[in-house]
Amino acid sequence: MLALKKDRKKELEANYLEEARRASTIFPTGKLEPHEKPDFLLHADRSKIGIEVTELCREKPRAEAGRLAKVPEKAKAIYDGRPDVRPVDVNVWFWRAELVGFAELRDSLADFVYENRGNVGNGHYKNLPLGFNHIGIWEPHSPEGLWQAGRAFDTVVASRELLENRIAEKSARLAEYRLSISEEWLLIVNDQFLGPGEVYAQAEHLAAWRFPFAFDKVLLFSREPGGTGEVIEIQRQVGGL
Repeated sequence: MLALKKDRKKELEANYLEEARRASTIFPTGKLEPHEKPDFLLHADRSKIGIEVTELCREKPRAEAGRLAKVPEKAKAIYDGRPDVRPVDVNVWFWRAELVGFAELRDSLADFVYENRGNVGNGHYKNLPLGFNHIGIWEPHSPEGLWQAGRAFDTVVASRELLENRIAEKSARLAEYRLSISEEWLLIVNDQFLGPGEVYAQAEHLAAWRFPFAFDKVLLFSREPGGTGEVIEIQRQVGGL
């Protein structure tokens, strides 16, 4: 499972990098090679550029969304293992779920659906378990039934501190990256449709801000739907690292 997650992460980073290359001529042409430290090597004109890829987001709400996304699947497994069950479709919305443990959310959802399995087609149940503001139970559209959670999220303007911390975290590993290559770039992906944890880096802020870093280039890819967008070069602070 860990290997699958790692492979998926590398695939996602490669897609981001290729989209950024299509969006900007700042990247030289050449073959892209997956690597470990840094994430990729770009072979161009008898030179090699190391490129580290990272994302700009609010990590806490994104991690919380990942935790909650697993609740319906785990609750369904419990429900399916009980006697006298029928397939149902279930959709849920959470409310203040950060105050409730994962096991309680999972078990209470399985219990609630089991108790109401004979009353399908209802999206307005009362006395919902703690952590939920909506549970809908419906006739299934497939033989096994589908359980899923809706996602509500907000987007905030990216602060200077958030971007500075992201650069600083990667800069701390730069000496290790330089063991493989002498020229190092950092690509920060600001996905405009990331979902929970999403932020928006404003172009006027990026034009005015300066940051200390030792990367040869720091780039921000303001990513739009479908992989289009703009690549903006982050300016170095004079007298920085």
